Amino acid sequence: MVNAISPFQLQAAQQASELTNASSVHAAAPKSQTNFSDVLKNSIEALNQSQLKSDQYTNALAQGKDVNLDEVMIASQKASVTLTAATEFRNKAVEAYQEIMRMQM
Repeated sequence: MVNAISPFQLQAAQQASELTNASSVHAAAPKSQTNFSDVLKNSIEALNQSQLKSDQYTNALAQGKDVNLDEVMIASQKASVTLTAATEFRNKAVEAYQEIMRMQM
């Protein structure tokens, strides 16, 4: 059973909760805003960490170390899903940029 959430889903959930908290009537102090570049950097770092973890498990299994096959497969699938999500995010961002560039001023 996979209990983890991809970094992209986690950040979207955090941003949604921040928006909900910010829009409430009784918000005491404004929250500090995160830059898009910071979010992107953190997401890429999380993607890299999941890839490295998958590689470590795979190498340990190949070397015959005591590693549970389930853990190896779960780490591999998490890395794969995270990479696929990052690729789709990149594709959508490029698509949006191209659409903006086609707009007439």
